[in-house]
Amino acid sequence: MKKGMVISLAAILTISPMVVKGEEAKVDNPVQTPISAPLEAQEVQPEYIGFKGKISQIENIDGNFRILAENGLKEGLNSLYAYIGDDVILLNDKTMDFVEKDDLKEGMEISVYYHKNTIMTMSLPPMLTPDVVVVNEAGDKNSVIVSNFNKDFLNKEGSLYVRPGEKTIIIDKDGNKVDKKDLVDRDWIAFYNIVLESYPGQTSPEKIILMPEREKLPESTKVVLKDEVYKNDEGVLMIPLRQVTEGLGYELKWYQDKKAVEITRGNQWSMVTIGEDRYNFARMYIELGTAPVLKDSKTYVPVNFAEKVLIATVDILDDGTVTITQ
Repeated sequence: MKKGMVISLAAILTISPMVVKGEEAKVDNPVQTPISAPLEAQEVQPEYIGFKGKISQIENIDGNFRILAENGLKEGLNSLYAYIGDDVILLNDKTMDFVEKDDLKEGMEISVYYHKNTIMTMSLPPMLTPDVVVVNEAGDKNSVIVSNFNKDFLNKEGSLYVRPGEKTIIIDKDGNKVDKKDLVDRDWIAFYNIVLESYPGQTSPEKIILMPEREKLPESTKVVLKDEVYKNDEGVLMIPLRQVTEGLGYELKWYQDKKAVEITRGNQWSMVTIGEDRYNFARMYIELGTAPVLKDSKTYVPVNFAEKVLIATVDILDDGTVTITQ
């Protein structure tokens, strides 16, 4: 199994779901959830990041098989190298069956899924070992979701109930049959084509592939702040970048000419620039609503930097104490 570090933020990729009205959809054991159910105000970090693109290059270097996938975007994550080892699950969304790496050809449309804690190199294009690669040939006929599911078979993001029915095929990555009870609190891949119109959505998948259990991350690290934080003129809570990141095990490098700070920990990398609400994160740019500032020769960032970029948990107590845990 692969160890990983938190490096990325993106929406989980599902491919062309078909949404129909409740009275038309055949979903086993549907949950009575009104369409008007309110969305959670807080964004949820997806378990698996999806990158959809076209294979533009296939290489086998010293026994290491890799593909270059590109999506044609001008900004953000527009390409990546995916190393295809024995642990990577390769599938075809049309047949819903396994494929071999030799079946991958240049020009194929694919979806690459990798866990949010996956290690990604700082190179351009970045390189990683994904968990799942799906060849996209089904068009609108089949959809794919990769996530962790709880005892009610609700995905980690809280957006879709994926309830296996009597006809659902359930296997592991080696093709062995799996009992439905073994799906609880586990990561899996599901193929489906009809979603009951509700929130969360509901579907009965045609096929489920149980993924191997992931190794647990190291014990959490905590940073506690109180007098070190302040609120800017807009009322945004600002936190000291160096104290927070170094406390969580990152290394910082200041670039005077760019007025920028590079943040690294292993293969995890980010860059912030003073005065720019443009945070480089997992080779993508995100905006947090507030730019980094220099105050008393220290770099401060908005508190949501810890949540959105470092993927840490932030707790603010009544006395003003800020606890950041990762």
